[in-house]
Amino acid sequence: MKKAELLAKTFKSFGASVSVEERRQISPIFLEFQELGPHRLALESSCLRKSERGTWSVTGRAKNISDEALSDVWVLIQLFEDFEEFIAFEETPLSINPLPSGETSPFKVIFEGDPSIKKISIAFKNASGHPIASADKRKKREWVKTDRDDESLLPSPPISIPFEEKSQAIELIAPPEKMIAENGKEISRDISLPSAQEMAPAVSLPLGPLEIISESASTLLKEDRSPGGEESERALHQVPPQEFTPSASEELGKEIEAALDELQLASDEEDAAEESCLTPSALQDTTQLLEDISESPEDAKAEEKAVSSFPWIGYFRDAVETFDQTPRDIFSIWFEECRKKGEFSNSFHSLLTILAHSRFDQGNQPIKALENTQKVFRLLVQPNLLLDQMPPLEGTSFVSGEVWRDLFQRALPKVNQIGNAVLEKKKWNAFDLERLIQVIPHMGHPNSQMAIRWISQLIPDVVEVDFSVAPIMIGEDLYRVAARLGIVDPRLDPYQGKNSAGGTKIQSFALEAFPHHSVKVEKPMARMGAGEEQGGHCFPVQPWCEGCLFETFCPKLYLDFNPSEKGMSAEG
Repeated sequence: MKKAELLAKTFKSFGASVSVEERRQISPIFLEFQELGPHRLALESSCLRKSERGTWSVTGRAKNISDEALSDVWVLIQLFEDFEEFIAFEETPLSINPLPSGETSPFKVIFEGDPSIKKISIAFKNASGHPIASADKRKKREWVKTDRDDESLLPSPPISIPFEEKSQAIELIAPPEKMIAENGKEISRDISLPSAQEMAPAVSLPLGPLEIISESASTLLKEDRSPGGEESERALHQVPPQEFTPSASEELGKEIEAALDELQLASDEEDAAEESCLTPSALQDTTQLLEDISESPEDAKAEEKAVSSFPWIGYFRDAVETFDQTPRDIFSIWFEECRKKGEFSNSFHSLLTILAHSRFDQGNQPIKALENTQKVFRLLVQPNLLLDQMPPLEGTSFVSGEVWRDLFQRALPKVNQIGNAVLEKKKWNAFDLERLIQVIPHMGHPNSQMAIRWISQLIPDVVEVDFSVAPIMIGEDLYRVAARLGIVDPRLDPYQGKNSAGGTKIQSFALEAFPHHSVKVEKPMARMGAGEEQGGHCFPVQPWCEGCLFETFCPKLYLDFNPSEKGMSAEG
């Protein structure tokens, strides 16, 4: 923390604003029966508290997201110790009974004693014990701003800040002078401040349980190239006029690096060993940032091309290739069996089957989607198919089976039209093909991506797809795996769209791994980050690394919290 305060003061002295975030201790509370459908309840909040008299309470709020009132709804709470060892359970009815559609109800369950709780599960059921399908709608924020006084981080008169018994005194003075105590001698240097264009971008410094975020103050600076310009003086809060030179950022980098060298000397051998491990420390991150400031873009690009920043990338490629060798999803297995039996009359029939199944697969319902495909695939090539000729279909989480059947019958002419358009070209760019497929009603982005993947894998002799410029779809599961592999740092590389830091790094890694088919990384990474029911391993907390596709070379970073929650939050 003392190192963090010193670094914060250093950045603050050059115009940055600093805030402190603290990681909350969030209990591992899981919601059961999410895989069932359609969802009728949503868990909006949950909390575990210990009272002064030693009892534990689990409280929360549940919302009726169905179209009808729900009667006799009970909540079941189960407690577990290490290794999933069951401790106790309690159940209670919801406070509001019946619960109208769209309304919420609180609940509370109290446990006596002082158990060692490692996991809590919440489940909803009716009075007869039948489970109720539920969705997890909790907004969990793991990092929150503290009430720490920012004034304590302002540059102050020279003071000696001891870090450890071996530390030497380091004194900081606000610009333009910086005093560095080195071997008992005081060295004073003049620092040329950078222009607005040369200011460093916003950085986030990981500091264990506390995190100091330095936000660039460059937007407050308006460049005035004449020495002593009034705009620069106002922006720099009456700092004496400085001469802005092209090498200002380089000089700034050298000066802060000198202070960081002192910090490095102040660390003992144990700190040095910890900083050399796979998880980058705040000191290493800041040093790397300063090196990037002074390094020319041409040199950086050349070095990146020469040496990969991921020494295990070869093993990663092998793991992805192994994953692709065997069909993993039930539709691919069924499709291959049908082709061997001669169930498809021609290439057009096989393509229509892929398009129809991709449309049926809405959300996490692959079994129901396959059942619907099996019912209708022989009818797809029949012209002018009437609704009466359509068999009953399984519904989705948002429509009933009857409505879903009617919608499919209406969409079938468009499915045939797009199928013919796809076959008109032998080779397609993945991006153009995806836009064409999305013309089909209820064929969203995930559905069109599934269709393209299956077209490429199952009928490559019919349609060739070029994935060289296709971006991968980044969800929470994939981002979490990327963070634990070290591709992104959830504290420095948030994902908030394709042009965000996290999105850019993940897309760049995918291109580095497979320059001509970057989308290959999407399915195996997302699968490893999925839930246990989908065959995943990289859970939000307490990941099950044994058997994971990347187990042998994964650095296993950020195991004590959910990287996706931190890196994909609204605040970044």
